[in-house]
Amino acid sequence: MGGRRKWMAVAAVAGLIYAVVSGVLLERRRSRTLVDTGETRASVEASLRKVLPRTVESAQAPGLRSAFEQLQKERYVVSVWLVDRAGTIVLHWRGPGQPGDKVQDLAWGDALALIQALGPEGLTESQKLQMLAAAAVRREGDHNDVFRHLVRAVPDGTGELGALVVLAYDVSPALGSPPSASYIALLLTALAGFLVYWLGLPLWVYLDARARGDAAALWGVFVLFTNLVGLIGYLIVISRPGPARA
Repeated sequence: MGGRRKWMAVAAVAGLIYAVVSGVLLERRRSRTLVDTGETRASVEASLRKVLPRTVESAQAPGLRSAFEQLQKERYVVSVWLVDRAGTIVLHWRGPGQPGDKVQDLAWGDALALIQALGPEGLTESQKLQMLAAAAVRREGDHNDVFRHLVRAVPDGTGELGALVVLAYDVSPALGSPPSASYIALLLTALAGFLVYWLGLPLWVYLDARARGDAAALWGVFVLFTNLVGLIGYLIVISRPGPARA
């Protein structure tokens, strides 16, 4: 019995170490995939030059709507908005907000505060709208390390703002590629190590409690669901002197 308890404890500790080391290696690989080399931006800008009309009368222009549909198919592009000169999202494909929302309402408060700090002479109305659109598309902050954002103004025939194209794209070409075999193997290794740790801990507690004549099944189930917290509780209980452990 003592030998089994010992090996179960060793297996749990080894599984935890293996899972932690594998997790660190996975995070390092992920960090390398998030390096912005400029390759995806160059590709997206080339797509914009190819599909966007030079001028538009408004955001309702057929050529602009056709460009909106084509951009959804372009490599690396993950979301596209078409915004009119009043700041209303006319067409929306993914990302925060919905058609009919105004970028002024979606923008982070910091962007509004910055515009106010610059004063009435600081930015043109077109520049203000572009800044608000950029802040609005970055509203989904959890993915800002994975995506980059781009706002492109399309002028009307007089040189004033006709519409805005707002999009998000992958920060790195690696994000659009399927995971490599080595990455999958490392991920499975991390999961296997964590599973060994998670199951090994309650099994050790079960064997130890049974050897002590305690409620082994109850303690085992308790540690299975509470893990380290349950183990600490078990160790505190067995460390207390009492008749059952005399």
